[in-house]
Parts: sequence; C-alpha cells; structure tokens
Amino acid sequence: MSWKQRLEKVSEGHFVLPKTKSMKVDADLFLSDKLLWGEGPEQPGLEDSVFDQVVNAASFPGVTRVAVTPDCHLGYGVPIGTVVETDGILLPTAAGYDIGCGMVQLQTTLTAEDVADATKRRRWIEEVTRRIAVGVGASRVQKQRRVTDRTFADVVRHGAKALGRGSSVTERDYIPVEDDRVDIPERAFGKREQLGSLGGGNHFTEMQVDQDGRVWVMLHTGSRGFGWNIAKHFFVEGAAQLGLKSRSEDHVWLDAESPLGRDYWNLHNMAANFAVANRLIIGEAVCAALEDVFGGTASVYYEISHNLIQKEAGRFVARKGATRAFPGGHPALKGTPWEKTGHPILIPGSMETGSAILFAEEGAQKSIYSVNHGSGRRLSRGEAKRVLKQDATDKRMAEAGILLNTRQTPLDESGPCYKNLDDVLETVEMAGLARVAWRLKPVACIKGAD
Repeated sequence: MSWKQRLEKVSEGHFVLPKTKSMKVDADLFLSDKLLWGEGPEQPGLEDSVFDQVVNAASFPGVTRVAVTPDCHLGYGVPIGTVVETDGILLPTAAGYDIGCGMVQLQTTLTAEDVADATKRRRWIEEVTRRIAVGVGASRVQKQRRVTDRTFADVVRHGAKALGRGSSVTERDYIPVEDDRVDIPERAFGKREQLGSLGGGNHFTEMQVDQDGRVWVMLHTGSRGFGWNIAKHFFVEGAAQLGLKSRSEDHVWLDAESPLGRDYWNLHNMAANFAVANRLIIGEAVCAALEDVFGGTASVYYEISHNLIQKEAGRFVARKGATRAFPGGHPALKGTPWEKTGHPILIPGSMETGSAILFAEEGAQKSIYSVNHGSGRRLSRGEAKRVLKQDATDKRMAEAGILLNTRQTPLDESGPCYKNLDDVLETVEMAGLARVAWRLKPVACIKGAD
C-alpha cells in the first residue's frame, strides 16, 4: 500500500495519516485532491518521499501533534510546510537553518497609477539596492541604521524593541533570551555585519499591486549567516550527544531542560530576534527609497516568521516553512490591534504569480494554528536550470511588466518552479483554516544575485 493510499480523508482539504512505523501521533495533512494526487504534468502531485519525512516528524520524543500545510515539499528531516508540537523537546530540524526567516509587508499611500512609469520603478530598484546588500554572504552596502557591537547585543536580545518598534506591527517584539551568559558561536558572531542585508536564494523585496489598485511592498529574509551558523553548531553538537552517525542531523532532538537544549533555545531566540530586526531595518531602507522616488509614504503593516519554534499554551510549536495563524479572539492577540480580526498572514507565491495576505478562521486550530508559508517548490534549483528556457522566461516577465534588479530572470526562482498559488490558497480556504483578503501582483522585484 502506498503512502497516499494510507491516508484517511476527514473533509475537503484535510487528510489524516494514521500512526504507522515509529509514529507517536497521527499526522494531519491539509491538501486538496489536486495537490495530493496531481493533475497532469504541470501539477504532478505530492512525491512519496515527503511521507517518509512526515513519519520522521511524528516519531520524535515528546511529539504531541503534527500538521502539514498545502505547500509542503521535501525538506531536511521534516517536510518544508510542517508544524510539530512537542512537550519539553526542541527540534532543531523543525526550525531549520534559517532560524526566524519570514516576511514584512509594507503598506503605501501609492496607487497602481503612481507606479505605472517603468523608469521610476527602475529608479526605485536602484535606490533600494544602494541602501541594502543583496546576494549570498553580502553585508549591507549603506548603513541605513548604524549597529555597533554594543547595540548588536541589544538587537539579538530584544529584536524589534531594540529598534524602538512596537508589537502592533510585529508577530512578537522579541523572543526572550532567558540566559544572557550563553556564548554566541564565533562563526555566527562573525556574521553580525549581515544585519540589514537581504541575502540570496528565495529572499526578495517586491513591489506589488492588489486587486483594488493599492501598492504594497513585501520583504522576505531571515537571520542570514548569523542564524545559519547557530543552527549548524547545534546540529553537529546534538548529533554528537545522541551518538548519531555523520550526516544524521535530520534526527537531532534536544531535551529543553538539558544544558545543550537551554543553550540552543537561547541562541535560537537570538537568531529569531536578529531576523526580526533585519527585516525592519531593510523595511526602513525600502520605505525611504520609495518616498524618494515616488513621493508617497510607506509603513510596516505586519511582520511575521515562518521558520521558528515558539512557546504556545505550554508547548513548543516548531513551524518549518509554515506561518502562524491566530484568528480573532485568540488569547495571544488580546490587547493588540488584531484582537478581533486575527493577525495578517503573509504568503509569498512567486515573482511571476504574485502573493497574498490572509486572515485565519476558527478552523485554524485543526492545523495547530498554522498555514502555509508560500506556494511550495515543484522544481529543484538544478532541475529548473536544466528544463527551463532563459529566453522564454525573460519574455514572460517582460510581457507581464515585472522589472528585476538582475540582468536575467533567475530560472530557479521563476514561476514554473513553484506550485500554483491559487490551488494552495483554495485548499486553505476549503479546509477552513484562513481566508484570502488581498491577492497581490508583482510589478518590480529585487532578488539576491547568486
């Protein structure tokens, strides 16, 4: 019997994989029939190897719940698009390497007509890239906000609060660092100059227009080399403590009360605070560039992570490529501007197909108050470069009026690399997890030139 045949359908958009092999709990999978089984060569369905990783996610000590989001695809250890709730256990593999990676959405006073001039949009791209660094390993070009070693120590402990920003626009001001005595690994500390830089891969800054003609800017980046080196340190140390063979980092787990677990939790939280501050510093530069070029104003609408472990209702909730989704009335939102509506959920799609802003429904409790973090990859980077044509890809982008900072469209980040965002969003709504408020079309995109 194949993995797909083992699934039990609960309702439209919701399947359960019953406990099998080493699984300690059932796993809830939020998938439509189309996303699960596929529909022609352009939508091949979920690969069987994902289910092996779902089994791994549900097999860790202390696991109490597992949920898989509609954009799920093969990752390291657990699928990207997985939520794991645990009692007293920390899972580095379920936070991943880019600890705290996430989104910022900027709202502007501009309209589609204001940004219709391609020459001005090109100027905006140039102004942004003058203010921030892009690409793998890059540190920032022009310091939008000076961060000394002393202020850096405050940033990694207090995140947005260290920048004077409030919780009304951030998922959390900061995640508490419970032990100030923990030492930052030297390799991680050496990456502190990357604070205020975008990075490469799927990280971006994108100007967008919604269905009502309003202009937004979406940012996607994380904790850069600072968080990556913290994650790597604990993958290695955790594997050694558990006696795992080399390259068995996918199976690392840490007792939260152990010395290594406490160190990981504190440094994980520092990386998360770095990521929040990184996004807000970049946001300041983007707002300044937009105001210089177009004359309008911009401000942070919301900031949220999608690679993070957080404490919720006495448990650890690890979201790997999944976005927190608290609906109106959730106790964690009491006293915030989102108390009645639920907080915004920021979902990037691709540079061709656009993105979306959602709000959670009551049904989100079925998915551990989580939804997808994007549309999900369907082509690996290597495969994209083998099968996609540069001329055809560049032509599609030009015809759509989407400007880029790169000379050519990065093939491994182009539209066909990702699942159909509308199919993914349809599944979220079908399952009663969240509703789409705005659908956003890209008009200018800044990518790290790897």
